[in-house]
Amino acid sequence: SGNPDIWIIDLVRGTRSRLTFDPADDFRPVWSPDDSRILFSSSRAGAGDLHLKAAAGTGGEEVFLETGGLNIPQSWSADGRFIAFNSAQPNSKTGIDVWVVSVPDRKAEAFVQSQFVDGGGQFSPDGRWMAYASWESGRQEIYVQPFPGPGGKWQISTAGGFYPKWR
Repeated sequence: SGNPDIWIIDLVRGTRSRLTFDPADDFRPVWSPDDSRILFSSSRAGAGDLHLKAAAGTGGEEVFLETGGLNIPQSWSADGRFIAFNSAQPNSKTGIDVWVVSVPDRKAEAFVQSQFVDGGGQFSPDGRWMAYASWESGRQEIYVQPFPGPGGKWQISTAGGFYPKWR
């Protein structure tokens, strides 16, 4: 169709299945910790709301979070309670920030909000930390800080860094 959709590839069987069929752009899928659902961004109602769909492809899609801005999911906490996403809100003076939404009540709030481009929030496997990238130093570096806070932040890269991942 010319617009991005979400596909699932079964590596064992070598098959692929299309998960989304809307003519809007569907992108940046993130698996739930139990592999039962996929969260993704879609331009269906504007810049990019967060949508949720069963990974098996059954049932319809559900609008998970609407903010009026561009929201791009990054990671889902291992306990399934929180989702980190990049968010660029209209008329924001801070640009792109790291936000977190509580899955049970769908309450979203900024986690890292600065005058710099911040993004790529990744929960640590134990859920106690968040790694993210920021241009705070004049180039993109990786930082960590306690989740949900409070606490300081530490720059952990020294020569630039993009797209943090925990191992």
